[in-house]
Amino acid sequence: MKRFLCIFVVSLCLASCEKYYFAGMVAPAGENVDERFRQSMEFNELHGYQTIRTISDLYAVHVFTDSHLAGETGNLDRFVNDYLGNNGVSPFVICLGDLVDGDKPFTEFITHTAPIEDAGRKLFITAGNHDLYWGRWKEYCNSFGSSTYWFEVVTPNAKDLYISVESGGGTLGVRQREWLEEILKAKSSGYRNVIVFTHTHFFMKDTSQGHTSNYPLEETYDLADLFSRYGVDLVLTGHDHYREQTVFKGVEYVTVDALEEKTDHAGYAVVNVGRDIDVEFVRL
Repeated sequence: MKRFLCIFVVSLCLASCEKYYFAGMVAPAGENVDERFRQSMEFNELHGYQTIRTISDLYAVHVFTDSHLAGETGNLDRFVNDYLGNNGVSPFVICLGDLVDGDKPFTEFITHTAPIEDAGRKLFITAGNHDLYWGRWKEYCNSFGSSTYWFEVVTPNAKDLYISVESGGGTLGVRQREWLEEILKAKSSGYRNVIVFTHTHFFMKDTSQGHTSNYPLEETYDLADLFSRYGVDLVLTGHDHYREQTVFKGVEYVTVDALEEKTDHAGYAVVNVGRDIDVEFVRL
């Protein structure tokens, strides 16, 4: 009885706190990570993998995460306007997940990011934990296709490899982990830079997301070793809502600020990719 009361009290505390989305945490996520991976691969087999060509060996990638749309879109609209107003070579955007909040549909996100592709540029997305709550994976697939895929950027004198892995449930699972190593083994040596992006962060200095979707410690060690062995240059993550830069075993890990409306430090990142990679943070 005491144990039940303790769980009940903790549940009420979490449910009443804006920072924790308890209802989503206990709502069924639907398919497990291996099933989501299988469906992503089916989409990839039908649609293939993309190649983006640039006119310069140096280009910029705009990266945002955790927009958590729930009726207000000011920060997302400012990001889209900033991106489209950029005069540099910036052919695509990466979104690191948690597109919407609660049980909101993805339609608002799609509407407010549509100007990116309308301008002839690309938007690459990976799913976050909030995008899986309420069994929404099917809706995610119908809206965005795959969450596990790769694409390449071909410049006049180089090629860069980008790999998206889905970590919304706090793990890559066995099959996705095997696929990731196969891609790195087969492709990483032929590219100037290798960049991996996913939702869940690997390292943190606070406990803001300690209640949900963090990798088991053993998986963090395994993936960090994998990235180091195959020469990954940069790993981009969201989820924690606070920017952070960490270098571990020769790999740079960057967590990007949240774009969420209610945060007082909303922002995004611009990754300048050339022979070297430089990450700059932009506050809204």
